[in-house]
Amino acid sequence: MMLRYDNGNVNGSVSVDPLMWGVAAESMKGSHVEEVKEMVREYRKGVVRVGGITLTVGQVAAVAERRVKVELNEEVKVRVKESSEWVMESVKKGTDSYGVTTGFGATSHRRTTQGVALQAELIRYTISPITSTDSY
Repeated sequence: MMLRYDNGNVNGSVSVDPLMWGVAAESMKGSHVEEVKEMVREYRKGVVRVGGITLTVGQVAAVAERRVKVELNEEVKVRVKESSEWVMESVKKGTDSYGVTTGFGATSHRRTTQGVALQAELIRYTISPITSTDSY
């Protein structure tokens, strides 16, 4: 698609912009003050409610700096519970599930019958570099 637009020349010439740079530049004109204000408002809130769809930059920064309490909304809690139940049922049935009862990547061919223990160890392993004993 070729888009023709007035490139603002005094003589009124029209240019062809196949990559639509003119449209992109036009959309970026103006101030981003309101967006920044919203980021700051999100950053200053006391609670970040995770809904499984989007997080703002302000929310991510506040969580990273441990400035806020993080909560799951009710719908997400239900989905997490359903996922957990599915995983536990799969483990009980002896079904191989990547990363639950198998290794990862190059070790995915390895199997275990101790999927629950593997998950506990993975959680402990992934949080160990970023938490201290007083945060448990």
